[in-house]
Amino acid sequence: MRTRDWIDCPLGPPSAWPQSLKSLVGMMLNSKFPMFLIWGERLTCLYNDGYIPLLGLRHPRAMGSPFATVWPEVWNDIHPLILRAFRGDATYFENLPLTVTSRGKPERIWVTFSYSPLRDEAGVVAGMFCAFNETTGMVLAERRQAFGLRMSDRLKSLRDAGEIIHAAAALLGERLDADRVSYSEVSANGRELAVIHSWSGGALAPLPPQVQPMEGLGAQIAVELQAGRSVVVNDVLVDPRTAPHAERYHGIGIRAMLAVPLIKDGRLVTVLGCARMRPHDWSGEDVTLAGDVAERTWDAVERARAEEALTRQAATERDRLRTLFAQAPSFMAALRGPDHVFELANSAYLNLVGRRDILGKPVRVALPEVQGQGFFEALDHVYQSGEVFHANEARVVLQSEAGATQERYLDFVYQPLFDGNGRVGGIFVDGYDVTARRQAGIALREADQRKDEFLAMLAHELRNPLAPIATAAELLRHASMSPERTRRTSDIIARQVTHMTSLLDDLLDVSRVTRGQISLCWNEVDLHAVLAGACEQTRSLIEARGHQLRIAAPPQPLLVRGDATRLVQIVANLLNNAAKYTPEGGEIALSVQVERGWFTLSIVDNGIGMAADLLPRVFDLFTQAERSPDRSQGGLGLGLALVKSLVELHGGRAVAHSDGVGRGSRFSITLPALDASLAAPGEAASPSSGTSEASGQALSVLVVDDNADAAQMLELLLESAGHRVAVEHGATSALRRAQRETPQVCLLDIGLPGMDGHELARRLRALPGMEDAMLIALTGYGQERDRDESRAAGFDHHFVKPVDSIALLRLLRGTRHPGHSTPEV
Repeated sequence: MRTRDWIDCPLGPPSAWPQSLKSLVGMMLNSKFPMFLIWGERLTCLYNDGYIPLLGLRHPRAMGSPFATVWPEVWNDIHPLILRAFRGDATYFENLPLTVTSRGKPERIWVTFSYSPLRDEAGVVAGMFCAFNETTGMVLAERRQAFGLRMSDRLKSLRDAGEIIHAAAALLGERLDADRVSYSEVSANGRELAVIHSWSGGALAPLPPQVQPMEGLGAQIAVELQAGRSVVVNDVLVDPRTAPHAERYHGIGIRAMLAVPLIKDGRLVTVLGCARMRPHDWSGEDVTLAGDVAERTWDAVERARAEEALTRQAATERDRLRTLFAQAPSFMAALRGPDHVFELANSAYLNLVGRRDILGKPVRVALPEVQGQGFFEALDHVYQSGEVFHANEARVVLQSEAGATQERYLDFVYQPLFDGNGRVGGIFVDGYDVTARRQAGIALREADQRKDEFLAMLAHELRNPLAPIATAAELLRHASMSPERTRRTSDIIARQVTHMTSLLDDLLDVSRVTRGQISLCWNEVDLHAVLAGACEQTRSLIEARGHQLRIAAPPQPLLVRGDATRLVQIVANLLNNAAKYTPEGGEIALSVQVERGWFTLSIVDNGIGMAADLLPRVFDLFTQAERSPDRSQGGLGLGLALVKSLVELHGGRAVAHSDGVGRGSRFSITLPALDASLAAPGEAASPSSGTSEASGQALSVLVVDDNADAAQMLELLLESAGHRVAVEHGATSALRRAQRETPQVCLLDIGLPGMDGHELARRLRALPGMEDAMLIALTGYGQERDRDESRAAGFDHHFVKPVDSIALLRLLRGTRHPGHSTPEV
């Protein structure tokens, strides 16, 4: 105000102002709150610093100017209020919307203010005072919150991803008065944009689902979206980012657009686009609101897709269980409520009761002839007490379709089914018609008993994973779950489904074998590879239980004709069996002996052993040793039955032996050799022979592998071929051993802890006397770049695990001096 030249102002210089005006101006200038006043007939405007942000570009020319020239765009709205103040009436307005252009372009603001009359020394109203506050931020925040609540209410009841996107796009389009809103997903490589859904306000046609390159939006726009920055284009013909592509945008009816990216885990995943047919100035509030909608929509869509996937997965498993239920050889039924209404019944149950219509009927109505035979009373007791009821060879008189009575004998169980509150809600009936067994007498009773035990065990094993699956499904019914809880719930279902799938796959395998429907893929197979594969499959269990596994096999090829996968399954099942029934810290020995024309593979453990009465039936279906109450051994008792069947399909036989309970077990399988002229056992090289094959020479070999079992197997293989073998499990100790002994051949595992095999090879080459040693790399990687890397480190040969023992022995057999070159494996 001091720098203003007041000569041309209607108020004149401040020194000539009336004292009342001076006092009011002094009070206003010393306040931080936005204020202004107008004085005199010309309505001259005076204001303080707090009012400047609202004036924007109008400052400083607004100082001392007529108020009508300061705010021409809102003059018609506020002039009547000013006149009221000059008549002596004060006014107050809260959150009044106004459209102003003080910041260079029209924008909507909200203000709270009061107009108060000002009087001069004579008591006459000479001016008006305004205390002012812009509440735009607060109003917009409240509106965003209200919009968010409305959107949450709209989306929470939706389960389909397409419906969610449509509802969110429609809400945003109506709020922003857009002509079209699109929701697009970005490919994993970030190069393509797929339009998933498009909403139209009516003037523009919705975009069809389509895939387009990100570059089609314009190179600069693609870069900004990938960086997570919103793209605001008020006019595609003017904006330099879109002008080169104006024809394309015109083709889809766009003149102004807003594109909001959504970044998840550092990657652009979706783009929410808003379009208008005419140029439009998008506000910062528009961008904020669109970003919030994009985030909420993505969360809801991800939740819906996760729920849909889980529902499909659960439905698949449910159908699989229903098929198993329907085709089960035992009769099964599910009863609901205190009246025991038939809810489910499989084919075997319907056959038992004469194929009558029982579903939806209480048991006393469906089977009236059973009244007085004790079955209904047993059902009532189970429902009231929650106790399981077992019956063996229970006699029941049923009525046939023709009306005749028939006597049957049943083994069955009534199993209570509990609801979420722990109360009995129904009963599961499971059993067998044992009439033929009772009529036939001794031999089938034992087998049927094992079937009963197996069914109880199967029911237990299937119910265990069903409980968390049911709980997880109930949780997913609540729309308020966070994405993290949805992911954790999904993980629980996936783990339990994997467990159930494993159980069902075992059942199907046994079914195929017993029905003769399994087919083998016949090939020439080396038992060395079978042993390696089986050891790899069972390693985690053996290591977890702290067992020591010793392996011994002749060095020569052990060729059989068979299915490699099934042979590995046979040996893995036997190793698993030994590991499960051997106390922690036990010993397991795996060996192969050669007899003329036959290979005998034996697995010996020092575990719990077997009673004499179990040995004759240990390979029978559903047979298991006694198990503790906590069922710690697990499984369904199918493994050994599969072993026997698969061995016999390969033309061999399986044998079990034990000296008694607590004295360990030995399982042996005998397979015909592919070459019937194999040497007798006395003619084969043994680990203690100390000589290599005639065509080679004894070498000093250093084996370095942090896997003790793998190192031991190589040691046995090489010693059986007559070589002198030293074993180390770390790079540092291997270097010390090499300095002392200067080995001719070094077999190095690449994946050593600390110093890897490549670095170890370089250091070995640098040792005196090791310049010409043969270095052989052992690794699980066999790409060309892996072989190049091993050659660069100084290796002579590169073997991919599991090591081809035949090729390795052939390589060493041909080594007349270190550094001899042969093809890599």
